[in-house]
Amino acid sequence: MLGRFPAVAQRVRRIYGLRLPRHVAVFAALWASVQHDPAERAALDYLGLRPWGVSDYFGDGGLELAGRDGLDERLHGRFRRDPAEFVTVMSGDTDGLHFGLWYDDPAEPPTFIAHNYARDSAETWTDGFSTLLDEMHWHIGRVFADYGQDGEEGTLLQPLLGALEWFAAPTQQALAVDGTSRWAGVDRPAGSVSVFPVLPQGSGDPRVAQARERLAGFQIGSSEAAGWIADAERELAAGLPAYALAVGGELHWLDRDEYRRAGLDLLVGAYRALGRDALAEIAEVHATHRDLPRVDVLARSEGR
Repeated sequence: MLGRFPAVAQRVRRIYGLRLPRHVAVFAALWASVQHDPAERAALDYLGLRPWGVSDYFGDGGLELAGRDGLDERLHGRFRRDPAEFVTVMSGDTDGLHFGLWYDDPAEPPTFIAHNYARDSAETWTDGFSTLLDEMHWHIGRVFADYGQDGEEGTLLQPLLGALEWFAAPTQQALAVDGTSRWAGVDRPAGSVSVFPVLPQGSGDPRVAQARERLAGFQIGSSEAAGWIADAERELAAGLPAYALAVGGELHWLDRDEYRRAGLDLLVGAYRALGRDALAEIAEVHATHRDLPRVDVLARSEGR
């Protein structure tokens, strides 16, 4: 998998404009290894975790995949309320649970792993883990906390725990090679429906403390809604994109037709002002295809 990494990383850079971390290759190696051990595979099946999204490029023939029906590959694994900073790498076991690399800044490696229950409230949060293997450890720990390590579930998961421990050293080596995002560990505003990106100083005030009030107002078509959008537009024009990013993100999550254009314009304008063009382009292609009936987009071309 590390041998496949350069070509996969080049593909992700070309398609997404983002830096793929090497720890995703280690996760792909763990997945491939587990398939050869029935006990480890049974444990992973119990957790319901599997590669998805950009991780699919690491599979046999993964680089031969392309967007079905001519669709943009950046739509693969991207549910309708996912923020642009979220790039899917693993699926979960319930309610549209999926995990993604979180990119505060396309110029940097992802800051952490985030998660989203797309068929529930579709909010995006993080436990702050750096890698997918850390996420898997956490899920095992949750089962142990509920059922104990010596019960049926705990016994089932023990082989997978051993595999994770074996891959811990390669994961740390991958992190050491890639380095960390300069935004890692930096305080960020508390988001209302999603992790809020870290922004450079001088970006303005996102007013996240008023986010719930705005969301409620947008939902009922409050007379204040137009004023909030206009304020965000004015600050964006003045070179202060934080409020535009906050309001645009809230409108994106609300997913109401009457706000689609305004929300997209705020998001794209804010990303452009921040120099985060790759995120602006993801937001644009997502807005164009937000009504896809399914988000399994990568497929093998006929004849391959």
